[in-house]
Amino acid sequence: MEPLEDWRSPKFEQELGRLDRGGISFEFLRRNDEYRADYKAATDESSKDTHALVAAREGLTRRWGVMFPR
Repeated sequence: MEPLEDWRSPKFEQELGRLDRGGISFEFLRRNDEYRADYKAATDESSKDTHALVAAREGLTRRWGVMFPR
């Protein structure tokens, strides 16, 4: 996950203005400490094997309503 930028910066304001609904949702989620912890746990688990990756993504989908492209 990319590092967070200061949301008050003029650069971020311009970038936010170009986002669609999915992009805004992602920006909101990635600033949520609980989501970041779940994402980190899922990616740490998924480094073990393909089945763990699938299970971790399914967990994130159920809890946060996100989908990951294949």
